[in-house]
Amino acid sequence: MNTFEITIQRKMGDSCWPVIAEQSRPGHFLPVRSEGLLTIDQEQLLAQLDPMHYGAQLGQAIFNNGIRDAFTRALADSNNDLRVLLFIGADDLRGLRWERLCVPLNNRWSLLARSAQALYSLYLPSVTDSRFPAIGRRDLRALVVAASPTGLERYSLRPFDLPTALAGVSVALGEIPFDVLASGVGSEDHAAHKPVGPATLDALCERLTVEKYTLLHIVCHGMYNKRTGDAALFLANGQGHVGRVTATELIDRLRKLRGARGLPHFTFLSICASAPPEADSALSYLGQGLVRNLGMPAVVAMQEQAQAAAALTLTQIFYQQLGQHGEVDRALVAATAGLTTVATPILYSRLGGRPAPANRRSCWPVSSRPSKPKTPIWSCAISPRPATPSPNSKTPWPMSLLTSRT
Repeated sequence: MNTFEITIQRKMGDSCWPVIAEQSRPGHFLPVRSEGLLTIDQEQLLAQLDPMHYGAQLGQAIFNNGIRDAFTRALADSNNDLRVLLFIGADDLRGLRWERLCVPLNNRWSLLARSAQALYSLYLPSVTDSRFPAIGRRDLRALVVAASPTGLERYSLRPFDLPTALAGVSVALGEIPFDVLASGVGSEDHAAHKPVGPATLDALCERLTVEKYTLLHIVCHGMYNKRTGDAALFLANGQGHVGRVTATELIDRLRKLRGARGLPHFTFLSICASAPPEADSALSYLGQGLVRNLGMPAVVAMQEQAQAAAALTLTQIFYQQLGQHGEVDRALVAATAGLTTVATPILYSRLGGRPAPANRRSCWPVSSRPSKPKTPIWSCAISPRPATPSPNSKTPWPMSLLTSRT
Protein backbone atom coordinates (compact mmCIF):
# COMPACT_ATOMS: atom_id res chain seq x y z
CA MET A 1 0.00 0.00 0.00
CA ASN A 2 1.30 3.46 -0.87
CA THR A 3 2.26 5.84 1.92
CA PHE A 4 2.24 9.64 1.90
CA GLU A 5 4.35 10.91 4.79
CA ILE A 6 4.14 14.61 5.68
CA THR A 7 6.74 16.19 7.96
CA ILE A 8 6.31 19.73 9.27
CA GLN A 9 9.72 20.92 10.38
CA ARG A 10 10.70 23.58 12.90
CA LYS A 11 9.94 27.17 12.06
CA MET A 12 12.23 28.85 9.56
CA GLY A 13 12.70 32.49 10.49
CA ASP A 14 9.63 34.32 11.74
CA SER A 15 7.06 33.49 9.12
CA CYS A 16 6.86 29.88 7.90
CA TRP A 17 7.49 26.20 8.54
CA PRO A 18 9.11 23.89 5.93
CA VAL A 19 6.89 20.99 4.82
CA ILE A 20 8.36 17.78 3.38
CA ALA A 21 6.13 15.19 1.69
CA GLU A 22 7.39 11.77 0.63
CA GLN A 23 5.42 9.16 -1.27
CA SER A 24 6.61 5.58 -0.75
CA ARG A 25 5.44 2.84 -3.09
CA PRO A 26 5.86 -0.95 -2.84
CA GLY A 27 8.63 -2.10 -5.15
CA HIS A 28 10.26 1.34 -5.34
CA PHE A 29 13.40 1.83 -3.27
CA LEU A 30 13.41 5.64 -3.18
CA PRO A 31 10.41 7.78 -2.15
CA VAL A 32 9.13 10.63 -4.31
CA ARG A 33 9.90 13.85 -2.42
CA SER A 34 8.10 17.20 -2.57
CA GLU A 35 8.71 20.36 -0.57
CA GLY A 36 6.59 23.30 0.46
CA LEU A 37 6.11 26.00 3.08
CA LEU A 38 3.38 26.35 5.68
CA THR A 39 2.31 29.87 6.51
CA ILE A 40 -0.56 30.32 8.94
CA ASP A 41 -1.92 32.85 11.42
CA GLN A 42 -2.45 30.73 14.53
CA GLU A 43 -4.52 33.37 16.32
CA GLN A 44 -6.88 33.58 13.38
CA LEU A 45 -7.04 29.79 13.20
CA LEU A 46 -7.80 29.40 16.91
CA ALA A 47 -10.58 31.95 16.58
CA GLN A 48 -12.26 29.71 14.00
CA LEU A 49 -15.15 28.04 15.86
CA ASP A 50 -16.51 25.88 13.07
CA PRO A 51 -14.54 22.57 12.99
CA MET A 52 -14.81 22.16 9.21
CA HIS A 53 -13.71 25.72 8.52
CA TYR A 54 -10.86 25.21 11.00
CA GLY A 55 -9.78 22.04 9.20
CA ALA A 56 -10.07 23.60 5.76
CA GLN A 57 -7.96 26.57 6.80
CA LEU A 58 -5.35 24.22 8.25
CA GLY A 59 -5.39 22.04 5.13
CA GLN A 60 -5.08 24.98 2.77
CA ALA A 61 -1.97 26.09 4.63
CA ILE A 62 -0.32 22.68 4.13
CA PHE A 63 -1.68 21.42 0.82
CA ASN A 64 -0.65 24.28 -1.41
CA ASN A 65 1.23 24.24 -4.68
CA GLY A 66 3.71 21.30 -4.76
CA ILE A 67 2.36 19.47 -1.69
CA ARG A 68 -1.19 19.51 -3.04
CA ASP A 69 -0.04 18.23 -6.45
CA ALA A 70 2.03 15.49 -4.77
CA PHE A 71 -0.96 14.39 -2.68
CA THR A 72 -3.21 14.25 -5.75
CA ARG A 73 -0.63 12.12 -7.59
CA ALA A 74 -0.23 9.81 -4.61
CA LEU A 75 -3.99 9.23 -4.46
CA ALA A 76 -4.10 8.44 -8.16
CA ASP A 77 -1.10 6.10 -7.95
CA SER A 78 -2.70 4.19 -5.06
CA ASN A 79 -6.18 3.89 -6.60
CA ASN A 80 -7.57 5.95 -3.72
CA ASP A 81 -6.20 3.56 -1.08
CA LEU A 82 -3.44 5.60 0.53
CA ARG A 83 -1.98 5.91 4.01
CA VAL A 84 -1.23 9.44 5.21
CA LEU A 85 1.25 9.81 8.08
CA LEU A 86 1.63 13.27 9.62
CA PHE A 87 4.69 14.03 11.74
CA ILE A 88 4.74 17.39 13.55
CA GLY A 89 8.38 18.27 14.15
CA ALA A 90 7.56 21.86 15.13
CA ASP A 91 6.81 22.10 18.85
CA ASP A 92 4.80 25.30 18.43
CA LEU A 93 2.30 23.54 16.13
CA ARG A 94 1.60 20.40 18.16
CA GLY A 95 -1.24 22.03 20.07
CA LEU A 96 -3.35 22.59 16.96
CA ARG A 97 -6.43 20.43 16.30
CA TRP A 98 -4.85 18.09 13.76
CA GLU A 99 -7.80 15.69 13.94
CA ARG A 100 -9.74 18.37 12.02
CA LEU A 101 -7.27 18.50 9.13
CA CYS A 102 -9.02 18.67 5.76
CA VAL A 103 -7.55 17.64 2.41
CA PRO A 104 -8.57 18.25 -1.22
CA LEU A 105 -10.74 15.28 -2.18
CA ASN A 106 -13.24 15.20 -5.05
CA ASN A 107 -12.90 18.95 -5.67
CA ARG A 108 -13.70 19.99 -2.11
CA TRP A 109 -12.05 20.13 1.29
CA SER A 110 -12.94 16.98 3.23
CA LEU A 111 -12.13 15.77 6.72
CA LEU A 112 -9.08 13.53 6.37
CA ALA A 113 -9.81 11.51 9.52
CA ARG A 114 -13.04 10.18 7.99
CA SER A 115 -11.72 9.46 4.51
CA ALA A 116 -11.59 5.86 3.31
CA GLN A 117 -9.45 7.02 0.39
CA ALA A 118 -6.58 8.19 2.59
CA LEU A 119 -6.13 6.51 6.00
CA TYR A 120 -4.81 9.09 8.44
CA SER A 121 -2.69 8.85 11.58
CA LEU A 122 -0.59 11.29 13.56
CA TYR A 123 2.85 9.70 13.65
CA LEU A 124 4.81 9.99 16.90
CA PRO A 125 8.34 8.60 17.17
CA SER A 126 9.14 6.98 20.49
CA VAL A 127 12.14 7.83 22.62
CA THR A 128 12.02 4.59 24.63
CA ASP A 129 13.49 1.13 24.15
CA SER A 130 10.13 -0.58 24.73
CA ARG A 131 9.51 -3.74 22.75
CA PHE A 132 6.07 -5.17 22.08
CA PRO A 133 5.90 -8.86 21.07
CA ALA A 134 3.65 -9.68 18.13
CA ILE A 135 0.14 -10.91 18.93
CA GLY A 136 -2.69 -12.75 17.23
CA ARG A 137 -6.45 -12.81 17.68
CA ARG A 138 -6.25 -15.32 20.50
CA ASP A 139 -4.11 -12.82 22.41
CA LEU A 140 -6.77 -10.09 22.35
CA ARG A 141 -7.84 -9.33 25.91
CA ALA A 142 -9.05 -5.96 27.19
CA LEU A 143 -8.91 -4.14 30.50
CA VAL A 144 -11.76 -1.63 30.82
CA VAL A 145 -11.28 1.21 33.32
CA ALA A 146 -14.44 3.25 34.02
CA ALA A 147 -14.42 5.95 36.67
CA SER A 148 -17.27 8.19 37.80
CA PRO A 149 -16.43 8.44 41.51
CA THR A 150 -18.00 10.63 44.15
CA GLY A 151 -16.61 14.11 44.63
CA LEU A 152 -16.38 15.13 40.97
CA GLU A 153 -18.25 18.31 41.90
CA ARG A 154 -15.02 19.62 43.45
CA TYR A 155 -13.71 20.00 39.91
CA SER A 156 -17.00 21.26 38.44
CA LEU A 157 -17.59 17.87 36.81
CA ARG A 158 -20.77 15.80 36.72
CA PRO A 159 -21.01 12.02 37.25
CA PHE A 160 -21.95 10.04 34.16
CA ASP A 161 -24.12 6.94 33.82
CA LEU A 162 -21.54 4.30 34.70
CA PRO A 163 -23.73 1.16 34.14
CA THR A 164 -24.71 2.41 30.67
CA ALA A 165 -21.08 3.16 29.81
CA LEU A 166 -19.97 -0.32 30.90
CA ALA A 167 -22.81 -1.99 29.03
CA GLY A 168 -21.84 -0.08 25.90
CA VAL A 169 -18.20 -1.11 26.09
CA SER A 170 -19.26 -4.71 26.74
CA VAL A 171 -21.36 -4.71 23.55
CA ALA A 172 -18.56 -3.01 21.61
CA LEU A 173 -15.91 -5.56 22.60
CA GLY A 174 -18.15 -8.41 21.49
CA GLU A 175 -16.26 -11.71 21.69
CA ILE A 176 -13.05 -10.10 22.97
CA PRO A 177 -12.64 -11.19 26.63
CA PHE A 178 -12.21 -8.37 29.14
CA ASP A 179 -11.98 -7.46 32.80
CA VAL A 180 -13.38 -4.33 34.42
CA LEU A 181 -12.05 -1.84 36.96
CA ALA A 182 -14.92 0.46 37.94
CA SER A 183 -15.75 3.07 40.56
CA GLY A 184 -18.99 4.99 40.91
CA VAL A 185 -22.71 4.56 41.41
CA GLY A 186 -23.91 1.34 39.77
CA SER A 187 -20.45 -0.11 39.23
CA GLU A 188 -21.66 -3.51 40.49
CA ASP A 189 -24.85 -3.54 38.39
CA HIS A 190 -23.46 -5.29 35.32
CA ALA A 191 -24.59 -8.89 35.77
CA ALA A 192 -22.15 -10.53 33.35
CA HIS A 193 -19.00 -8.59 34.23
CA LYS A 194 -18.50 -7.72 37.87
CA PRO A 195 -15.50 -5.42 38.44
CA VAL A 196 -12.30 -7.15 39.50
CA GLY A 197 -11.31 -4.01 41.35
CA PRO A 198 -11.79 -0.25 41.68
CA ALA A 199 -10.81 2.24 38.99
CA THR A 200 -7.70 3.43 40.81
CA LEU A 201 -4.17 3.91 39.53
CA ASP A 202 -2.89 1.24 41.92
CA ALA A 203 -5.48 -1.29 40.73
CA LEU A 204 -4.69 -0.50 37.09
CA CYS A 205 -0.98 -1.14 37.62
CA GLU A 206 -1.71 -4.29 39.63
CA ARG A 207 -3.92 -5.77 36.86
CA LEU A 208 -1.34 -4.99 34.17
CA THR A 209 1.23 -6.78 36.32
CA VAL A 210 -0.70 -9.99 37.05
CA GLU A 211 -2.58 -10.35 33.74
CA LYS A 212 -1.65 -9.88 30.10
CA TYR A 213 -3.92 -7.31 28.45
CA THR A 214 -3.34 -6.28 24.86
CA LEU A 215 -6.12 -3.64 24.85
CA LEU A 216 -6.82 -0.88 27.37
CA HIS A 217 -10.10 1.07 27.26
CA ILE A 218 -10.48 4.06 29.59
CA VAL A 219 -13.73 5.96 30.24
CA CYS A 220 -13.45 8.89 32.63
CA HIS A 221 -13.25 12.65 32.96
CA GLY A 222 -10.12 14.53 32.01
CA MET A 223 -8.74 18.04 32.27
CA TYR A 224 -5.80 19.98 30.84
CA ASN A 225 -3.94 22.57 32.91
CA LYS A 226 -2.66 25.32 30.62
CA ARG A 227 -0.56 26.81 33.41
CA THR A 228 1.41 23.65 34.21
CA GLY A 229 1.20 22.13 30.73
CA ASP A 230 0.07 18.79 32.17
CA ALA A 231 -3.16 16.82 31.86
CA ALA A 232 -5.08 14.87 34.46
CA LEU A 233 -7.54 12.00 34.53
CA PHE A 234 -10.10 11.71 37.30
CA LEU A 235 -10.01 8.13 38.53
CA ALA A 236 -10.85 6.97 42.06
CA ASN A 237 -8.73 6.88 45.19
CA GLY A 238 -8.59 4.09 47.76
CA GLN A 239 -11.73 5.37 49.52
CA GLY A 240 -13.83 5.48 46.34
CA HIS A 241 -13.72 9.25 46.06
CA VAL A 242 -12.31 11.18 43.12
CA GLY A 243 -8.58 10.82 42.66
CA ARG A 244 -6.77 13.24 40.34
CA VAL A 245 -4.01 11.46 38.40
CA THR A 246 -1.76 13.58 36.21
CA ALA A 247 -0.62 12.26 32.85
CA THR A 248 2.96 12.52 34.04
CA GLU A 249 2.19 10.38 37.10
CA LEU A 250 0.30 7.80 35.04
CA ILE A 251 3.08 7.48 32.46
CA ASP A 252 5.75 7.24 35.17
CA ARG A 253 3.86 4.42 36.90
CA LEU A 254 3.23 2.54 33.66
CA ARG A 255 6.87 2.93 32.62
CA LYS A 256 7.89 0.86 35.64
CA LEU A 257 5.71 -2.10 34.61
CA ARG A 258 8.36 -4.24 33.03
CA GLY A 259 8.44 -8.00 32.91
CA ALA A 260 6.65 -10.75 31.01
CA ARG A 261 3.20 -9.12 31.08
CA GLY A 262 4.22 -5.77 29.67
CA LEU A 263 1.96 -2.94 28.56
CA PRO A 264 -1.08 -3.10 26.28
CA HIS A 265 -0.46 -2.74 22.56
CA PHE A 266 -3.41 -0.38 22.11
CA THR A 267 -5.34 2.13 24.22
CA PHE A 268 -8.72 3.76 23.58
CA LEU A 269 -9.29 6.99 25.53
CA SER A 270 -12.91 8.09 25.78
CA ILE A 271 -14.65 11.02 27.48
CA CYS A 272 -18.32 11.24 28.37
CA ALA A 273 -20.75 13.74 26.84
CA SER A 274 -20.74 15.95 29.95
CA ALA A 275 -16.98 16.49 29.95
CA PRO A 276 -15.67 20.07 29.60
CA PRO A 277 -13.91 21.19 26.41
CA GLU A 278 -10.56 21.08 28.21
CA ALA A 279 -10.89 17.29 28.35
CA ASP A 280 -10.07 17.14 24.64
CA SER A 281 -6.64 18.62 25.30
CA ALA A 282 -6.16 16.28 28.26
CA LEU A 283 -6.76 13.13 26.23
CA SER A 284 -4.66 14.46 23.36
CA TYR A 285 -1.80 15.16 25.75
CA LEU A 286 -2.11 11.72 27.37
CA GLY A 287 -2.49 9.91 24.05
CA GLN A 288 0.69 11.46 22.72
CA GLY A 289 2.52 10.63 25.96
CA LEU A 290 1.55 6.95 25.85
CA VAL A 291 3.03 6.62 22.36
CA ARG A 292 5.99 8.97 22.64
CA ASN A 293 7.15 8.15 26.18
CA LEU A 294 6.04 4.53 26.60
CA GLY A 295 6.38 3.38 22.99
CA MET A 296 2.79 2.10 22.87
CA PRO A 297 2.08 1.12 19.23
CA ALA A 298 -1.26 2.93 18.88
CA VAL A 299 -3.66 5.12 20.87
CA VAL A 300 -7.09 6.41 19.83
CA ALA A 301 -8.41 9.48 21.66
CA MET A 302 -11.88 10.96 21.33
CA GLN A 303 -11.32 14.64 20.55
CA GLU A 304 -14.87 15.97 20.69
CA GLN A 305 -17.81 15.37 22.98
CA ALA A 306 -19.97 12.60 21.55
CA GLN A 307 -23.44 11.54 22.59
CA ALA A 308 -23.68 8.14 24.27
CA ALA A 309 -25.44 6.43 21.34
CA ALA A 310 -22.90 7.73 18.83
CA ALA A 311 -19.98 6.73 21.06
CA LEU A 312 -21.43 3.23 21.48
CA THR A 313 -21.83 2.77 17.74
CA LEU A 314 -18.33 4.06 17.09
CA THR A 315 -16.63 1.78 19.60
CA GLN A 316 -18.67 -1.25 18.55
CA ILE A 317 -17.78 -0.93 14.86
CA PHE A 318 -14.19 -0.08 15.72
CA TYR A 319 -13.56 -3.21 17.77
CA GLN A 320 -15.42 -5.40 15.29
CA GLN A 321 -13.22 -4.15 12.47
CA LEU A 322 -10.07 -4.33 14.57
CA GLY A 323 -10.72 -7.97 15.38
CA GLN A 324 -11.15 -8.79 11.69
CA HIS A 325 -8.00 -7.27 10.21
CA GLY A 326 -6.05 -5.50 12.97
CA GLU A 327 -5.54 -2.29 10.97
CA VAL A 328 -6.21 0.50 13.44
CA ASP A 329 -6.52 3.32 10.92
CA ARG A 330 -8.89 1.39 8.66
CA ALA A 331 -11.02 0.29 11.64
CA LEU A 332 -11.28 3.89 12.83
CA VAL A 333 -12.44 5.15 9.43
CA ALA A 334 -15.12 2.45 9.31
CA ALA A 335 -16.25 3.37 12.83
CA THR A 336 -16.59 7.09 12.09
CA ALA A 337 -18.24 6.70 8.67
CA GLY A 338 -21.75 6.93 10.08
CA LEU A 339 -21.18 9.80 12.49
CA THR A 340 -23.34 12.85 11.86
CA THR A 341 -21.58 14.98 14.48
CA VAL A 342 -18.17 16.64 14.34
CA ALA A 343 -16.84 14.27 17.00
CA THR A 344 -13.65 12.91 15.48
CA PRO A 345 -11.25 10.51 17.20
CA ILE A 346 -7.58 10.88 16.36
CA LEU A 347 -5.06 8.07 16.00
CA TYR A 348 -1.60 8.52 17.53
CA SER A 349 0.69 5.83 16.27
CA ARG A 350 4.21 4.46 15.97
CA LEU A 351 2.98 2.28 13.15
CA GLY A 352 3.79 3.12 9.57
CA GLY A 353 2.80 2.26 6.06
CA ARG A 354 3.98 -1.27 5.20
CA PRO A 355 0.91 -3.28 4.16
CA ALA A 356 -0.45 -6.18 6.14
CA PRO A 357 0.58 -9.68 4.97
CA ALA A 358 -1.22 -11.18 2.00
CA ASN A 359 -3.12 -13.54 4.29
CA ARG A 360 -6.02 -11.36 5.41
CA ARG A 361 -6.43 -13.49 8.53
CA SER A 362 -3.15 -12.10 9.76
CA CYS A 363 -2.98 -8.79 11.57
CA TRP A 364 -0.74 -6.69 13.77
CA PRO A 365 2.79 -7.70 12.66
CA VAL A 366 4.64 -5.27 14.86
CA SER A 367 8.22 -4.95 13.73
CA SER A 368 9.95 -1.63 13.28
CA ARG A 369 11.89 -3.06 10.35
CA PRO A 370 11.11 -5.79 7.81
CA SER A 371 12.07 -9.15 9.27
CA LYS A 372 14.78 -11.29 7.78
CA PRO A 373 13.50 -13.86 5.28
CA LYS A 374 13.96 -16.78 7.67
CA THR A 375 12.38 -15.04 10.65
CA PRO A 376 8.71 -15.95 11.22
CA ILE A 377 6.51 -12.91 11.50
CA TRP A 378 5.19 -13.80 14.94
CA SER A 379 8.70 -13.56 16.37
CA CYS A 380 8.98 -9.86 15.43
CA ALA A 381 8.56 -7.01 17.88
CA ILE A 382 8.26 -3.26 17.79
CA SER A 383 11.53 -1.46 18.38
CA PRO A 384 11.79 2.29 18.86
CA ARG A 385 12.28 4.51 15.85
CA PRO A 386 14.67 7.43 16.40
CA ALA A 387 12.99 10.54 17.73
CA THR A 388 14.38 12.51 14.80
CA PRO A 389 13.84 10.53 11.59
CA SER A 390 16.97 10.12 9.51
CA PRO A 391 16.64 11.56 5.99
CA ASN A 392 18.38 8.45 4.69
CA SER A 393 16.20 5.98 6.52
CA LYS A 394 12.54 5.72 5.55
CA THR A 395 11.74 2.19 6.64
CA PRO A 396 7.97 2.14 7.27
CA TRP A 397 6.25 0.17 9.98
CA PRO A 398 3.36 -2.20 9.39
CA MET A 399 -0.04 -0.75 10.16
CA SER A 400 -1.55 -4.03 11.37
CA LEU A 401 -1.10 -5.07 15.00
CA LEU A 402 -2.03 -8.74 14.74
CA THR A 403 -0.08 -11.64 13.30
CA SER A 404 -1.19 -14.87 11.68
CA ARG A 405 -1.05 -16.58 15.05
CA THR A 406 -4.84 -16.62 15.43
